[in-house]
Amino acid sequence: MSEYDRDRKDEKSAPRRDELDDFWDIDRLLPTAGQYAGKPPRRPASRPTPTAVDIELPSSRATPCPAAAEVETVAASPLTAAPMSTPRKTTAPNPDSSEAVTHYIPPHTAEEGQEDSPLLDYRPEGVLIHRVRVYGWHSNFHYFDQFEKDAERMAAEEPPPDMPRRESFFSYFPQYVQMHRRQTAWYLWWREQVRAGQYPETDYAYVLLYLFELINLPAEGGEAPRHRDLMAGVWMAYRCTYPQLDHYMCEWLCDYCLIHHLDAPLDILAPALDAIIEGSRLREFYLVSVVGTPTTAISEDTTLRAREAERNLESARILMRHCCQYDYRKSKFAQGEHRALFDKTIPTAIAAVLPLLLGTDGQPPIITMTDITVTRDAYVGALCAYQNKRRIEVSYTSFSRSHDLRFVIGDMVKHVENRLRSWIGVRSRLSTMALPVPLRDALDACLNPVAPPKNAIPVKKKEASRPEYEALYDLPPKEISLADAAAIESASWATTRILTEAFGGGEPEETAPSPSLSAPAPEPALEPAAAPIAVTDAEPLPAGEISPTPASPFGDLTPFVTAVLAGDRQAQRAAAAALHKMPDAIADEINTITADGEIGDMVLEEDGMGGYSVIEDYRDAVAELCRPS
Repeated sequence: MSEYDRDRKDEKSAPRRDELDDFWDIDRLLPTAGQYAGKPPRRPASRPTPTAVDIELPSSRATPCPAAAEVETVAASPLTAAPMSTPRKTTAPNPDSSEAVTHYIPPHTAEEGQEDSPLLDYRPEGVLIHRVRVYGWHSNFHYFDQFEKDAERMAAEEPPPDMPRRESFFSYFPQYVQMHRRQTAWYLWWREQVRAGQYPETDYAYVLLYLFELINLPAEGGEAPRHRDLMAGVWMAYRCTYPQLDHYMCEWLCDYCLIHHLDAPLDILAPALDAIIEGSRLREFYLVSVVGTPTTAISEDTTLRAREAERNLESARILMRHCCQYDYRKSKFAQGEHRALFDKTIPTAIAAVLPLLLGTDGQPPIITMTDITVTRDAYVGALCAYQNKRRIEVSYTSFSRSHDLRFVIGDMVKHVENRLRSWIGVRSRLSTMALPVPLRDALDACLNPVAPPKNAIPVKKKEASRPEYEALYDLPPKEISLADAAAIESASWATTRILTEAFGGGEPEETAPSPSLSAPAPEPALEPAAAPIAVTDAEPLPAGEISPTPASPFGDLTPFVTAVLAGDRQAQRAAAAALHKMPDAIADEINTITADGEIGDMVLEEDGMGGYSVIEDYRDAVAELCRPS
């Protein structure tokens, strides 16, 4: 391109560049002074000009202005057709004139700082949840009011007489208006099957839609328990197909029961109760249905007491799974043939002392747990109309998060396992430092009637298993012969003499042979040595030495055992010092004697204060062994 053509192109593009540069010049867009002088502003011809009308204002004398502190609040009627909030109209005086001025204040702003009165306030019967208060919903949004009306209408719809073809339906937030005619027919037929206890295969959107319907339906006239059971049944039927249901239904069912003052339907939720308690934010709601009823509320009826015993047994299993620091199922002694004994005895013993632990028998609980108050929004993530939306405040005992309770229940399980180990002949024991004495005594009182007799307790002894290859190193069986020993000695001296002469040494010094290795003696000389030696009179022991009790298997350890029975720690240390041994070593020897002897188990244990004590079950047997004949 020539220089002339380039200049011509720049001249043509100059106006466009100036226009772009002046794009942000706001002053250029404003009208200049006098631009519209004497000219009325132009209006569209299609819009008529409004006509001025004179308004006569009321006299200030006839209608006095209200005081500045008086404010009249008038609530406008709610708008159900449009998804918008309904503001409140507040009329206040204008200080400059007698004319009233209207202000619209959003409802949540008007209610800030004001104390709400609960719609429902009650105290459950259980020991975990103390108080439940249900409040109305602050934000006045009516997004789903039409869905509530549709739910009431669809609840009365009859299903088709014949089974329709299954239609697929997908929606993240399903509603009735999203379904066409064939999908609606399938939904009505499927819902009727669910009401009858049958659960055909269907899409996840239909399940969610039915749950939304149950949440929004009126619960008057005893319908709330039926809706709760239907929700739980649908959940249990489809939770394996759609695992995401657990995430929502753990909270939705809890909210529905708290709002309508209902218990959890444990008979329906029993197959998945562990997973529900593990995944719920308010575990105590499901635990209170298992743990919660006080024993004093149960009458003398045998059926009711059997039901209470079964409930306590289920409570014990729940506590051991979710509120325990120790799992006995991982113990090597709770395997194989002993597994059934452990599974039956441990939950039964824990269930027997459960009222004493939690204070459900009218007494204060042994463990002090922390009380917590939480506020939760109902039906988070669900399609819920404004009239059914609630705010729930729950005061409860933090049962599953109490560390002291976890340690105590763990020690209870360990204590019962220690008793079971003694029954099957196992010597080792688990430490139970956090177990209170009342619970220990209660567990022993429950286990003593079913304990096997002491002579029936098997003694588990270790059998020395010898490898087969060791037999190759055994010496051949041969009787001891003095003649052979003398021959070996003579051959040894001959070898020594040859080695000494070979290395230039002197003659080896021969020593007198030992009498035992001399030539074999005549046979008659050996016969008197094999005869038993008769001791006519035993010499008395020197003064100061401890004489063992003839009838006691403990021998010279008897004074130490006597001191342990008396609970005298100073005497224990004195007896150990007289034997020139440590108390721990003496205790090990005594436990070995009793384990290999008549008792068949260890009898001494540390008392935690520098001494030893006898296990209560074996106290009488040890005292009998120490008693002289």
